[in-house]
Amino acid sequence: MVEFSALISHRFRGFTDKENTIDGLNAALEFGVKQVEFDIRVTRCGTPLIYHDEHAKDAQGKTHHICDLMADGINALGGDFSQMPTAEALFKAIADHANKNCTLLIDIKDAGFEEAIYALVMAYKLENRVVWVSWLPEVLYALNDIKPDQQLCLSHWCRRPGRNTRAIHHVFFAQKGHIPRPDRKVVVGERSGWFVDGPLRGDLRRILTHVCVPAGQVWPELVRQYQRDNIKVSAFSYTDANILESESKKLKLNDYFSDNKDLFDYLIER
Repeated sequence: MVEFSALISHRFRGFTDKENTIDGLNAALEFGVKQVEFDIRVTRCGTPLIYHDEHAKDAQGKTHHICDLMADGINALGGDFSQMPTAEALFKAIADHANKNCTLLIDIKDAGFEEAIYALVMAYKLENRVVWVSWLPEVLYALNDIKPDQQLCLSHWCRRPGRNTRAIHHVFFAQKGHIPRPDRKVVVGERSGWFVDGPLRGDLRRILTHVCVPAGQVWPELVRQYQRDNIKVSAFSYTDANILESESKKLKLNDYFSDNKDLFDYLIER
């Protein structure tokens, strides 16, 4: 049986029409959600924004890469940019809200800006509520350098990605479960991740407290192997209550990402 506290609001989806907005955040916090996840991309001038994809469309339908834009002109572009908050604005909204018990899963999509993002979290006194998430090992190694023993989560594929995934992602392959520290320090405007065939091993595993994998790829023994080392396992993403309950009995994950507010209604009313 899935506990309400184990459900993660994925980009605040279902709480408002648009994901990753302050309105969505406030609606999720007001509902009493115990865990929220949101994404950070970084502009050309180094300003962290709350958005998932590496690009977005303006009011005329023109696509812009976020890493090519200056932050002061973002909202004026309209379209997807009209409700794209800065990380600082979102952190302020979190700090100001009465819901002080919600865990914050911050998924960093661009590498090389960890100190600035960490400083913002510290400025709003949110550090004790944060799980740092990334598909980029560069980000997690850098955050561990800033402060060891933080909560760090690697998102990755645990089964070989198919053609459609490879068409839009740069897929890296772990060697015998190992992801060494990459040489590159800065990664911007990229959609990438790692395939790990089986459990992660080595230096990166030793600094992790969490892993996150696609729901359709994970299997019970993989979950148990991580949990034996006190590494929590979550999967994304669930929208159906029956599937959620069935998967929880089989997999016994620690947490479950959800894109559907109905699941929160279901669990809180059950």
